[in-house]
Amino acid sequence: MTPEEVFHKATELHRGGRLEEAAALYDRLLKVFPAHADTLHLRGMLELGRGQLAAGTAFIDRALAANPDHPEAKRVRAELAGDALVVQAEAFLKARLFTSALEVSEKAVTVAPQSFDAHFVRATVLRACGNVQAALAACDAALALDPESVRALALRGLIFKDAKQPERALADLECVLEIDPDMDLIAGEVMMLALQICEWDGFTQRNASLLAGVEVGKAVVQPYVMTFLPSSPAQQKKVAETYFAMNNPLIGRRPVVSGGERLRIGYFSSDLHDHPIGQLLVDLLAAHDRTQFEVIAFSFGGDPRSPTRERIRRSCDQFIDVLNMTDGEIANLSREKKVHIALDINGYTALSRPGIFAAGAAPLQVNYLGYPGTLGTEVYDYIIGDRFVTPPQHFADFSERVVTMPQSYQPNTAATRAAVRPLSRAEAGLPEEGFVFCCFNSLAKITPDVFDVWMRLLHDVKGSLLWLLDGAATAKRNLREEAKARGVAADRLVFAPRAPLPVYLARYMHADLFLDTFHYNAHTTGSDSLLMGVPVVTRCGDAFAARVGASLLSAVGLSELITDTTEDYERLALRLATQPSALAGLRARLKEGAASSALFDTNRYARDLEAAFRHMWTRHAGGAGPDHITLR
Repeated sequence: MTPEEVFHKATELHRGGRLEEAAALYDRLLKVFPAHADTLHLRGMLELGRGQLAAGTAFIDRALAANPDHPEAKRVRAELAGDALVVQAEAFLKARLFTSALEVSEKAVTVAPQSFDAHFVRATVLRACGNVQAALAACDAALALDPESVRALALRGLIFKDAKQPERALADLECVLEIDPDMDLIAGEVMMLALQICEWDGFTQRNASLLAGVEVGKAVVQPYVMTFLPSSPAQQKKVAETYFAMNNPLIGRRPVVSGGERLRIGYFSSDLHDHPIGQLLVDLLAAHDRTQFEVIAFSFGGDPRSPTRERIRRSCDQFIDVLNMTDGEIANLSREKKVHIALDINGYTALSRPGIFAAGAAPLQVNYLGYPGTLGTEVYDYIIGDRFVTPPQHFADFSERVVTMPQSYQPNTAATRAAVRPLSRAEAGLPEEGFVFCCFNSLAKITPDVFDVWMRLLHDVKGSLLWLLDGAATAKRNLREEAKARGVAADRLVFAPRAPLPVYLARYMHADLFLDTFHYNAHTTGSDSLLMGVPVVTRCGDAFAARVGASLLSAVGLSELITDTTEDYERLALRLATQPSALAGLRARLKEGAASSALFDTNRYARDLEAAFRHMWTRHAGGAGPDHITLR
């Protein structure tokens, strides 16, 4: 055969999938014409087609050396270079080396502008960096190259969620579910977005579908989303176990640290700034006994200029900004600092870093405060709870051993009330008259079952109002429509814009009764209400997040406001709203005793928490494993 016939026969074999025969003919031709660019290119494509990246790339490079202008070889080489950069960017992103990941992903797009993967990884990196507008543009570029990509559509939906555009996020992610109902975590994201805009159509069915997926071990929902939904402690544990296994499969060995004159306590959090968690912690950090404890904060988020951040910095022996470090680097730093007990303040909330603890930051590691539930892994030795949020009958539903605090698990301070100045009803956006029910929880915590009760209360208490925290325009519109559907005028719902802490606290002066949500209770907002003298009616649920209201009310001395059923919750709220003397008595008790109660006694709480630390360490130092601890 002539060289042309050999080439033609080889390409036919190649197209027909007879790769070994095609490769033999290509090699036979290359012995005679070693610089034949078309043959080198096709020989390279054959190797790439069977997964031999290095061999295929070598042939493509030889084709370009023979003919630098070979169009197909140039295109394929660019794609190969782009693919290599994409892999590198993904590795940097996984290691949380965001600057490097961004640089490499930008280079990938430059080298291979027609590569879907290059634009997709750039969008993913930009989202991780918090640059949502650039991330949306990059995701749209990826979709332009592959309009049917489900993963790009899912990514765009998640970016819209980050951009506070829940309606657009929901539209994208609902499309994703229609195409691929089993894509990891998307069903849970759809549920959470629907809650954020108070879109309750099919709520019961959606929740049942999520729980069915959980029961068979599917990764259908993130643990944090699960805490907003009607679910049991056992179901929440199963979700946490699945989620941790997905994201942190490698468990490092714990360091060995000897005891000393002082125990070194590491507080690890993204919320050490003007955030509800930061506000709860600031006075506790300052109250620790420095003769026995050294406090080291590891901060990986938040505005470095915020006043609360500066107060926290001053309250710690060491305050270390580790935002730009990898999980492994932070764990190693903790080891270098010889931290005895490491506290994970995030759990599975936003910006969480469980990889720090998987890597082994300290001999003892504790799930504390930020996440209301188990983390589903023995990476954590203990969880800080109390007799309400972590009762003994639920111990089996926690992967951690439970520390039962003598009062509430939640630290608090009465100092915030000192900064509050009077606010008129008009300034607060309220009419001059009318009983004011309030709930300043996130609107996502409102579910149809509690809203039904609230609307019946508005119907029964003439002229009353429901004062809620502001939210997305769609959420407010939906809530007003839901009110009208239940026979309540839309204007009886009043929305309070977000405001600085002193203004927010001042609003409570005009609230008569705080109505708690059912499945994710008021946490910081609940203690704020009690501090400002407004009683809270709560229904004690099953899981941790649904029992916080009971914890707070018990610690402030108002256990009679804890109910166990929806009927009792409604009956109690109605009685207090229609019997002024009963409500006045509760308000007087709060005004006189809230600030001095156990709930707001920071020094007492600090001593109890320190006793827990000593118990933990004594067991560890004596060679015993973690065990439940009950403080009296």
